[in-house]
Amino acid sequence: MRSRPRSPARKAARLLVLPVMLLLAYPLAAIVFAVFPASGRPQQMTGGEPVLYVCASLAHTDILLPSHDPLIDWQALFPAAVPPGLPPETYLAIGWGDLVFFQETPTWADVKIPVALGALLGLHDTALRVIPVVPPVGDGNCRRLEVDRAGRQALIDRIVASLKRDPAGRTLEQPGSRWPVAYYLTTGRYGFFHTCNQWVASALAAAGFPHARFAPFSFGVTWPLPAD
Repeated sequence: MRSRPRSPARKAARLLVLPVMLLLAYPLAAIVFAVFPASGRPQQMTGGEPVLYVCASLAHTDILLPSHDPLIDWQALFPAAVPPGLPPETYLAIGWGDLVFFQETPTWADVKIPVALGALLGLHDTALRVIPVVPPVGDGNCRRLEVDRAGRQALIDRIVASLKRDPAGRTLEQPGSRWPVAYYLTTGRYGFFHTCNQWVASALAAAGFPHARFAPFSFGVTWPLPAD
C-alpha cells in the first residue's frame, strides 16, 4: 500500500524545525560557555600598574585603557582620538565592530534592520571605535580589572595587530570620525560567530583573564571576569 502523501503544511513545519533549533542553540551555547569559561592565569601585580575597565551595554563591550601609557604611543596610533594636551587621567574606550553599523547607529533607537543584517552577514568593513573618556569609577556598567604589565602588553598587541595600515604604515582613519569619536579600519569581518563581544573576549584572553570561548553577547565577556 502506498503511504499517504505529506501535506504542504507538514512539509513546511519540518523545514522550519532546523532554523528554530539553530536559533535556540545559539544563545544556549553562549550561556554555557559564559557559565563554564576557560581559566585565565594569575596576574603578577607588582604595584603601580594602571587599572583597566571593561564597559558593557546589553549588546556591546568596550575595553578602556589609559590614554597615556609607557607601553604604547596612542597619539601616534590614533591621532584623531588623542589630540595633544589630552588630560593624563583620560582613558580610551576601544571597541571593535562593523564600520557601517558604528557610523549609522549612534544609539540603539537608530538601529536599521538592513544595516544590522549587513553587519551580521559580513558585508561591510570593520573598525575600531576609539573614544576618550573619563575614568568610569563607580559606573555600574563597567568592571575594574587589575592586569600586570605582561597582560597589558599582550592586550595592546592584540589591538595594534587588528589595525589595517596604508603603505607608509599609518593607521587608516575613516570618514565619519569627529572628535571625540574616531574610527580606524581593521582586519576581519563581523558575523554571527565573530561579534564585537567575541573580539573583546579574545583580547582579554590574550591578557590572561578568564574568558568564554564563544561570546557573541556582552554577558559572555563580563560573567567570566573576576569580581571587582
